[in-house]
Amino acid sequence: KNIGKDMKLFLNVKKHLGNLRVVGVDGGIVKKSLHGFDFVLTRAVAVYFRYHKDKLVKVEYYPSKHPAPHFQIMEALSDLDWAYSVSIARQISEISIAIEAVKRFKPDIILLDGSIVPHYTDRPSKTSVIYEAYTELIKLYNEIFDTTTAYGILIAGVIEDSRGVRFGEIIDKEIFTKINHPLVPELRKILYKTRDTNLLFWVLEKGERTAIFNYAAKPAVHPILRDLPEYMDKIKSFYLKTARYDRPVRVDFIGNDLIGEKISSIILALSSYHESYGMPSVLI
Repeated sequence: KNIGKDMKLFLNVKKHLGNLRVVGVDGGIVKKSLHGFDFVLTRAVAVYFRYHKDKLVKVEYYPSKHPAPHFQIMEALSDLDWAYSVSIARQISEISIAIEAVKRFKPDIILLDGSIVPHYTDRPSKTSVIYEAYTELIKLYNEIFDTTTAYGILIAGVIEDSRGVRFGEIIDKEIFTKINHPLVPELRKILYKTRDTNLLFWVLEKGERTAIFNYAAKPAVHPILRDLPEYMDKIKSFYLKTARYDRPVRVDFIGNDLIGEKISSIILALSSYHESYGMPSVLI
């Protein structure tokens, strides 16, 4: 489980909550195409958990437990722009609530359901009528990163069904390129057809995580990270197996390895309540 003398591929994680203030943010969307126009309904909620000596002592919702959805009409959009607009509208809703929740509760950590950056497929071209909404979204991400940094708050995104292959690429680079064996070419083909979570489900034990790695191999040319120049080199990832019979979750965060270690301890402690479902309770 080691690479070379110092780098460990997989590490044990110790649960830790203590006196913790944590916020989780999630949202949802309903979309409908009608004759002449399209519309979306978005809704996002933040929940605040306060722990004292590992015990949950307070729960609070923001703006409420069942907030009214926000209604938006989209007119004269192409199929591609319609797809962009739906995803961007949901993320704007969630990040806006996340910013407000950070300022209201000042937690120790905030967890987003999903990554802490938009997916690369959510970036419209600059000629798209949706590009202005995308720039608004990027401003919101910069704002939440600035706000959490200013308050000393940890921020991470937890991805339940990651389709990523980034860890497989690291395995290939760090291991397969250094092995001289006739089976290696075939193994590499299999690896590049395998999602990280499928591989790691069998490799990781409950309570283990992977080594921390960069979110993108080349942040400066990544379609999303290049729009977040102040933070693009600080966004890291790891996989963590929180439940015995569930796939590992991917965790994206801002910070160094020590921060990643702390975040993994918190997420494991928040997620170890069910053997078949591994998401943190604050997000459920």
